[in-house]
Amino acid sequence: MKCPNTHGCPLFPLFRMKTSLGVWQAHYCEDKYEACARYAMSRSGVRVPPNLLPNGKELTLPIGAPGGR
Repeated sequence: MKCPNTHGCPLFPLFRMKTSLGVWQAHYCEDKYEACARYAMSRSGVRVPPNLLPNGKELTLPIGAPGGR
């Protein structure tokens, strides 16, 4: 079952553009989205950091990128 948040998730387009990140998309977005840290935070009403990966780790964003320093 596909994650209901794929349309609004800022990481989803990145996953689609980067073949190397397709594993994230296949595992979390299209299969076990309940295990996604982003999904869990959104369900609890907490603001999801733009650089939070599905496994709960933070992606380092380049300076000037939304959420980057």
